[in-house]
Formats: sequence, C-alpha cells, structure tokens
Amino acid sequence: MIQRVQSLFLFFAAVISLVILFYAPVFIQAEGEPILIRNFRYPALFLLISVLLSLYSIFRFKNRLRQLMIVNLSRLSITISFFLLILFKEENQLYFGSFLLVLPYIILLISSYFIKKDDKLVRSADRIR
Repeated sequence: MIQRVQSLFLFFAAVISLVILFYAPVFIQAEGEPILIRNFRYPALFLLISVLLSLYSIFRFKNRLRQLMIVNLSRLSITISFFLLILFKEENQLYFGSFLLVLPYIILLISSYFIKKDDKLVRSADRIR
C-alpha cells in the first residue's frame, strides 16, 4: 500500500530515477553540450528496469521477502547503469546527473531497511499469537 513508509521511498526512488533518465545530463562534452543518459542504450535500459522494479515492488507489499528481493534487484540495476556510464565515458566529463544516481540507490537502501523492520514487526506479532 502507498501509505507505508517503504512504499513512499520506493515511489520517490522511481520518480528520481525518471528525472535522471529524461532531464539530468550525465556527461558534458568538450564544447559544453550536455549529454543525457537516454542517449546511451544500455545504461538507460538498466535505469528504466530499476524504475519498473521499484514501482512493481510497491504492490508486492504482502510478500515482504519478495519485495526485499525486488528492491535489491533494483539497486543492482542502478549499479550496473552507473558502471556502464563509466564504461561509455570516453572523452566526455562526468556531470551532475551521473552523481545523482547515488540518490535513488540510497533511497532504495532506506526502503529495504524499512521492509526488514516491517517484516520483523510482523514476525514478532505472529510469535505473540
């Protein structure tokens, strides 16, 4: 459900990733022209996969362990996207959009913390019954 804290964090991670995908320049050429991540096929694909996984995991709230696995896959997808950007760097200089990829990664870490905390709470309630 969207009212849970981890669901809000997952939604914010997806929105920030979409902003990075379409609006934040990741490289700047020697002439000063910015390059967006959507101009690179594979880093953009992995970032889009991360967005889709984050949105999908919001609706997997009943199975917290599966939700945690999906969030971990989303973090892995962001990591792969970042390393592919570094691989495609060539003569271009890194710009602020490439460092903004850290932000959805950290937000996904926070959401996984709250998913674990929620799972621990549910398990303790089951133990009391």
